[in-house]
Amino acid sequence: MKVSALICVVVIGFVNAISDEEVQQEWKNYQVQFGKSYRSPIEARKRLEVFKDNLEKIEAHNALYVQGKSTHTEGINQFTDWTEEEFMQYVNKGLLNKPVIVGDIFNESESFSNVGAVDWRTTSGIVTDVKNQGQCGSCWSFSATGAIEGQLGRRGQLIPLSEQNLIDCSASYGNKGCNGGLMTAAFNYVRDHGIQSEQNYPYRAIDEFCQADPSRIVARISSFVNLSSGSDSTLRQAIGSVGPISVAIDATANLQRYRGGIFYDTSCSSYSLNHGVLAVGYGSDNGQSYFIVKNSWGFSWGEGGYFRLSTSRNNPCGISSMASYPVL
Repeated sequence: MKVSALICVVVIGFVNAISDEEVQQEWKNYQVQFGKSYRSPIEARKRLEVFKDNLEKIEAHNALYVQGKSTHTEGINQFTDWTEEEFMQYVNKGLLNKPVIVGDIFNESESFSNVGAVDWRTTSGIVTDVKNQGQCGSCWSFSATGAIEGQLGRRGQLIPLSEQNLIDCSASYGNKGCNGGLMTAAFNYVRDHGIQSEQNYPYRAIDEFCQADPSRIVARISSFVNLSSGSDSTLRQAIGSVGPISVAIDATANLQRYRGGIFYDTSCSSYSLNHGVLAVGYGSDNGQSYFIVKNSWGFSWGEGGYFRLSTSRNNPCGISSMASYPVL
């Protein structure tokens, strides 16, 4: 039974527990769909128990959604056989305890008209397909390439750029490959050395020696711009006038099972940031405003790899705390 079917079961009879037969069928389907295999029968049994626990959490949460007590749904994804502790260890590889690197400062325009909605995905040639960072803590590199790709796209030259190039080659700028980094440090590297395309320097989700080839550089930037910290209105203005913006958030365990809808998380911090993502728009639905965020966990997670982050409170999960974009 696929994720959509699971939600339907919850809608019809959310008070009922998941039967062992349903769990076993879901477990078989899950392993096939996500290519899961385990080192031993003991490990497989452990993962099955974790999977069952997450299914129960998904059902309980979606029951709240049906009752109008939540604005987002949960579902099965590649993290459903992970504990919350394992998920947080993975996420916390991202941007933990990194200093902010100062660039130029974004100048807000008093004449800017903040339209009700912006979605750069609907503009041809601005946003590349959703990518998947895999087991590597390289979210920062996907956020950085996404912002540069957006600026190239606005000039009519959309090119999927190489995250692996940044992972392997920007250590001297303070980045740590699969163990975290900063988008602004990545921008500094691209300013000085340029970046290759994803096709010429493919992603491998591991730390390797730098194999950059200056003859294959497809893009450079001249500088980058920091937005004033903590201002949602500034972030909206930058998204509307500039394009996709690199942002960092505090990704909590509540994001592990996100499936769709407007994500509202009261437990996340506005300053303890651990995950680099890309803000590609904003809008509202039935009076609930949100930012549209491109993630790097593949198409099977969330809304085709995206999530909508509620702006019911200012600077939700720190999305406006460390926003920046490159200048070509």
